[in-house]
Amino acid sequence: MIVEPDRDALRAALDRESRRLVDQVRSARLDTPVPGLDWNIGQLVAHLGVVYRAFALAVRGEDLTPDIVANLGTGETLPEVVASTNARALAVVTFAEPGEAAGTLRECADELLAALDTDPDLQAARPTPWYGTGMTRTVGTLAALSVSESVVHGYDLAKALRTRPWLDERSAAAAAPVVMSEMLPLLVDPAGARGFAGSFEVRIRRAPRFVLRLDDGQARVVAADGGEVDCVLSLSACDALLVGFRRRKLWQAMASGGAFAFGRKPWLGLRFNTLFQLP
Repeated sequence: MIVEPDRDALRAALDRESRRLVDQVRSARLDTPVPGLDWNIGQLVAHLGVVYRAFALAVRGEDLTPDIVANLGTGETLPEVVASTNARALAVVTFAEPGEAAGTLRECADELLAALDTDPDLQAARPTPWYGTGMTRTVGTLAALSVSESVVHGYDLAKALRTRPWLDERSAAAAAPVVMSEMLPLLVDPAGARGFAGSFEVRIRRAPRFVLRLDDGQARVVAADGGEVDCVLSLSACDALLVGFRRRKLWQAMASGGAFAFGRKPWLGLRFNTLFQLP
């Protein structure tokens, strides 16, 4: 892994974000639509619960339970497999009332927190079939992904509840550079990146930086060692996640000071998001 995950920071972030989520869910109407998603609040909670539970099993190095295996999706690309898995899982996970939803979410989050408390090897690869057949991710990547899911869906939940979104830079900074450096090479858009060759140094504020090099549909991550790159992209940690998960447009983050680009070819900053697909 180019960016070294910080177990303690990720564990603290997951605990902090999951507590906020559970508190909000307790008084929510589960049938309330979530703006920007084809889900209601109950389905958003179900999705997070499945993520926490599946990740906990993976972190512990255990086989997935039959109910999770039965709902693994299919597709030609990682985004297609993830979308298919989400649709199958949400068809079978439902809650009768907010208290049940909040309790289940708390239980699933605690299971993942307990798995991280066993001090697992963050570099160990674990099977992650919800990303595709034969796919693996490291324990550290799964921990960071769980935090990014919590931060972004916490933002979604706040919008659904029409409350001010909570955005914690500490949580986002622990997760964003790990998630981006480990997942973006798997998410290159063949159409958007066709014919493109360039390099970005991604600087998440208050977090480690890395370099992403793309060449005609292929991407690789290398350490930021001071070498020349085409574009340096600086983002706040929360903006990195919100832009990355398509909750905020990059130009909006730039307009608010949450992101800016410079270097030999600063205009490539505005193209960055068009080079990748997301579920």
